[in-house]
Amino acid sequence: MVESVTSAVIEKALDTVLRKVGEGRKLSTEDLVVLMLGLFREIRNDIANTNKRIDTLYEMVSKNYEALNSRINEVNDSLIKKIDEINKRIDVMNDTLGKRIEETNKRIDSLNDAMNNRIETLNTTLSNRIDEVNKRIDTLYDLLGKIYETLIKLR
Repeated sequence: MVESVTSAVIEKALDTVLRKVGEGRKLSTEDLVVLMLGLFREIRNDIANTNKRIDTLYEMVSKNYEALNSRINEVNDSLIKKIDEINKRIDVMNDTLGKRIEETNKRIDSLNDAMNNRIETLNTTLSNRIDEVNKRIDTLYDLLGKIYETLIKLR
């Protein structure tokens, strides 16, 4: 309330001083003080208006910052979800590949066992045939030896 009364008094005194200036009359020290008070009041009003503009800009920047921060959080959450989905897909693929590798290893082991059995069978068959051939050779050798002895005796 005091401020509004003071403002009204300064306003009236300022009007009077400005009339003197308009008439070209000489100003007194009190008139200069009134002009300075008016000037200070205008400067104060300009500062108040500037502060209001700064506050408005600050609020606008704060809202933009909050909106940007919110958007960043949304994008971050979205990226985290996508990364989690990709990790799950990688895990599934890893499990699938692991199972396929195990199946392939089992098939390789099975084929290896089959080949070893076949080789063992062939080895046994060949050994038996070689033994038979050796027996026949031994039999023929014995027979040849007997024929040779018989020939020597006949001579």
